[in-house]
Amino acid sequence: MRLRAHITIDIDAADFVSAAEHQRRVEQLLALVRQDYAHANLELRERRERTEATADARPIKPGRPTGALNHYEDFALAASS
Repeated sequence: MRLRAHITIDIDAADFVSAAEHQRRVEQLLALVRQDYAHANLELRERRERTEATADARPIKPGRPTGALNHYEDFALAASS
């Protein structure tokens, strides 16, 4: 059996210096985890906060279903007429 564990930590950092300090602390925690789980991995990425406009946005309704084609007149037939 294979399992995957995710640990999520949301961090608010005021600037890049603060973000670097948080990253250093998380990497220290990762070192402790790697003592028992050698293949543990850290992925740290910047996330943008959602504004009210994006939070309230409704999903876009799809237009035509996949595979629907427009009907075009064959150019060769139209030119010979």
